[in-house]
Amino acid sequence: MLRFRSLLPLLFAGCASAVTPAEPPLNAGLVRAGTPDSVNIVKAREAGKARLFDWLPYAPASFERAAKEGKFILLDGAAEWCHWCHVMDATTYTDPEVGALLRDRFITIRVNIDEHPDVAERYGDYGWPATILLSSSAQELGKLRGYVPKEELLPTLRSLTAASRAEELESGSGNRAAQPEELPWVVAHVLFELDDYYDQELGGWGRRQKAPLGENLHFEARRALRGDPRAKARLQQTMRAQHALIDPVWGGLYQYSDGGSWDRPHFEKLMTYQAANLAGYAEGFRASQDPAFLADGRAVLSYMVNFLSDENGLFFVSQDADVGSHEPAARFVDGHVFYAKDDAERRSLGMPRIDKSTYPYENGLAIAAISNFGAAASDPKVVAIARKAADKLIASNVDAEGRVSRTVEGGRSHRFLADAAALGLGLVELAQASAEPRYAEVALRIAQRIELDFGSSEGTYFASTADPNAVGVFAERRRPFEANLLVVRLLARLAEQRQDEALRVRATALLSALSTPRALSKQGRMLGGYLLAADALGLLR
Repeated sequence: MLRFRSLLPLLFAGCASAVTPAEPPLNAGLVRAGTPDSVNIVKAREAGKARLFDWLPYAPASFERAAKEGKFILLDGAAEWCHWCHVMDATTYTDPEVGALLRDRFITIRVNIDEHPDVAERYGDYGWPATILLSSSAQELGKLRGYVPKEELLPTLRSLTAASRAEELESGSGNRAAQPEELPWVVAHVLFELDDYYDQELGGWGRRQKAPLGENLHFEARRALRGDPRAKARLQQTMRAQHALIDPVWGGLYQYSDGGSWDRPHFEKLMTYQAANLAGYAEGFRASQDPAFLADGRAVLSYMVNFLSDENGLFFVSQDADVGSHEPAARFVDGHVFYAKDDAERRSLGMPRIDKSTYPYENGLAIAAISNFGAAASDPKVVAIARKAADKLIASNVDAEGRVSRTVEGGRSHRFLADAAALGLGLVELAQASAEPRYAEVALRIAQRIELDFGSSEGTYFASTADPNAVGVFAERRRPFEANLLVVRLLARLAEQRQDEALRVRATALLSALSTPRALSKQGRMLGGYLLAADALGLLR
């Protein structure tokens, strides 16, 4: 398979950018001073170029059309909140040559990666936007990372001629799973790797890009709770450093900062980041008794409640970095300009778009984090926020047999492991924080259903239930590492609460099956989730 290169390496879990302009002073305009014309959304819109092709939905009919017409497929993995997706829409995809080629020779499909976590897991390594090129039978031909200018996309599209077979699964010693008795040694190695990623000078994990990695923070707090003074120092240094990524006006954490510093933020706000860090602040307060953890946690929680939730108490997916990104006729306001202003000035410019989908995945993570934070702060009003969301989801998204569904455009979709695992974990944590065992009973039903609906012969779980309409590479069911780790944590917490040895054994076997050298090496600095799962099983005591 061809692995095409974009202009810059992948930026972690966000939009990959081909241009990183210098940090000039903000001006009174709608984009930051110094923004190159080639990626200036305002200038691109003023040019008035129309897109010559249509985006089709990620649906069976779109793939059937490609097969019938014998056309290549360009699959655009995008997110509502993704700044560089909007830039590519305004520049690359309005270029007349690009548009004519895509119109005539391709079926163009856009997929919202927050709506389809199975697609997000498959292509997350390619950043957003991710441009996936497929044959007419939906076999992968190549992938492009992040923002792709027309100068790179055009020759790639022109050179595309014939399909190659989808890449075979790699084999060899890198796929050897650890045996349960080997897990303590594997965990010790992962601990070493996590410490190696730590930035002793600036705090946080990783040096090229500074991100609020909530699961890493959460795990560092777990180590500090056991009396590790170095972990406590890293915990406090990181919390103070990433405070720079908390919006001083509305609260909530920005997604990351580039340039190797904490003061060059990208302004997207994702629920996954809010929840992970809120849980980290809760555990950080337990470990340090530093009130700054509670203050930053409340700033995150306030944003979640005031901006990313609905009247039923359910939580939304994300908020854009910019104003007017989705409406070509609207006034565009760059996030660097917008977020430098106070509340009144921001509201006078409009509101960055909020993706108001309420999926069990993001809600489960939010419920778990809010439950933990409420317990750490000894604040029953905070726990009540989690209870309200949980009660609504149990009523609307969980059936009597523990199936967890999400509602998407057009009705019910097939079901996702990430939804079930995250919601189950959220309910277990809520049961602990609220002292209401009914939540743990629902979580147990969800865990039992996971085994029935997602189990594989490899001892791990598939990303989704089988989709009879899937074609080509999408018919190959994947077993996502991160969602499986959530199942480990769910089973381990249930085992602890219920004193159920069988659940603990199953969780241990699952973590063993996930613990291959190749899978762990692919996580890079994102090791907190694995170590939280190991800690839940008592492997670090």
